[in-house]
Amino acid sequence: MKRMKCIDKQAEIEKFNAANDDAEFSPESLAVILDVSTSWLQKKRCEGGGIPFSKVHYRKIFYKKADVLAYIERQRIHSTSQMAV
Repeated sequence: MKRMKCIDKQAEIEKFNAANDDAEFSPESLAVILDVSTSWLQKKRCEGGGIPFSKVHYRKIFYKKADVLAYIERQRIHSTSQMAV
């Protein structure tokens, strides 16, 4: 996604937070929300270990809010001893 202004990023985050768990978000929106690159999301789709997604068409990919939140929860670390080296 092109460089967004801070206010646009905040609006995207607020849209995500207000959405129901079945709401779907594009990779571009999710990259802004999670502050990651779209290429990181693409890499995780190819390698595995990323956020579950739906591929409606070869160019249409969506992420469900509930899956994003579940992924974030799985990444939660309670101490540095849990971190992989």
